Amino acid sequence: MDQCLSENFKKNSDGLYEIYDRFSFDNIFRLLLNNDFEYDDALNFILCNCSLSTLVFQERICNKHYLNISTDETISNDLRDLRNQTLFGIVASKYLDIENKVGPVSELI
Repeated sequence: MDQCLSENFKKNSDGLYEIYDRFSFDNIFRLLLNNDFEYDDALNFILCNCSLSTLVFQERICNKHYLNISTDETISNDLRDLRNQTLFGIVASKYLDIENKVGPVSELI
């Protein structure tokens, strides 16, 4: 498992895995669950071996969202919604020229 972690996650100068976004947190948590870690064990591994951003710590750990992470899904529902909203905004602004339009088209975002 160490090799898999090293291949997928960068380590900082202190030897801790850098987990600075929610996607990375979910990916490493899901990887640990798939390697027979229980939820508490996976959380403890992350707290001891990872450098976390404030956003990740608050959104995933303090708010206990890690308890909703499932090995059955490849992306959490909240992150899927965020990804879709971002992609829609990019596509809409590029192809619909939203900034220069008014009316119903501009309300799509």
